Amino acid sequence: MINPDDLSDDELLALLSPGQLAALDRTIGEMLADEGLDKALSLEVLAQVYTVRAAERDPASALAMLQLAAAMRRRAALLAAERRAARLT
Repeated sequence: MINPDDLSDDELLALLSPGQLAALDRTIGEMLADEGLDKALSLEVLAQVYTVRAAERDPASALAMLQLAAAMRRRAALLAAERRAARLT
């Protein structure tokens, strides 16, 4: 079994099928929808919590938690980029 801690975010996300990644992205979006929060910052914080907690899990659960954290960081980066672009226009 691959040690999930040794994989980058891109490698973790590459283990998911496109459908799984899309479903994960939708779920993350629903978690913070219409909350009035700084979504990018909230996602970064949640991703850090999931990353820390993954160390306490068995390898399969850790892999799932790290994939979720990677997807959160990916979405946070996209949201931050969208916000920066909107300020420039």
